[in-house]
Amino acid sequence: MKQQALAHFTDTYLAAIGFFLFFFVFLGILFWIQRKGAAKHYDYMSHLPLREEERS
Repeated sequence: MKQQALAHFTDTYLAAIGFFLFFFVFLGILFWIQRKGAAKHYDYMSHLPLREEERS
């Protein structure tokens, strides 16, 4: 069944659009992680499990 479905998938434009969409989303995520203010946020988040808070 899978072979029959893939045999009819000859539209290279659709595959190219999917590839570039994935590629640009991947690059966007990389740039979002490496942005200027991200290090401070990730440092804060990494210390949350170790932080002791006063419990009432």
